[in-house]
Amino acid sequence: MLRVVRLTLAVFALTALSTLPGCVHKPTMHLDHAEISGVQLATMPPSLGIVMVVVLDVYNPNGYDVAVRAVRGQTVFAGQYPLPVMYQAPPDGVWMPAGQTTQVRVPITVPVQLAFALMQQGMNMPTIPYHFSGFADVTATRTFELEKDNYAVDEDGAITRDQMMAVLPNSIFPH
Repeated sequence: MLRVVRLTLAVFALTALSTLPGCVHKPTMHLDHAEISGVQLATMPPSLGIVMVVVLDVYNPNGYDVAVRAVRGQTVFAGQYPLPVMYQAPPDGVWMPAGQTTQVRVPITVPVQLAFALMQQGMNMPTIPYHFSGFADVTATRTFELEKDNYAVDEDGAITRDQMMAVLPNSIFPH
């Protein structure tokens, strides 16, 4: 009897896991906006960076909750300045309830030199475009915690020059 129960659970888990890669309905991600939240000083190696938070609206159309555990990839600013992105969610992940949109906040540190280069290049433009491509690791259902790694993410967005300008003077001349 115990063997039948184990076999039934294994078949159920494999069936559920096999639907996960296609995710019956794959959650959709939309780049909502980016925020400049401050300045970060690192001592080893010495560096100064602007902390930018990319806010993604993630809609989960499934009948079960989904959690984001990690996001990694690369953001390319103005079509030519790459910056790696590595986000590790809290231990339980960021859970997105079924049938709802959840904001996921991904922090990125932009070196001040890159920020100045973008400002110089974008003096005549109100926004600085960027493109993020990478992967997200997700977990489906709180009950069975079925994991799927490497969900592709490929989004475009822009941050305003005014947002960058508001932080840059404070990063050089703190109040």
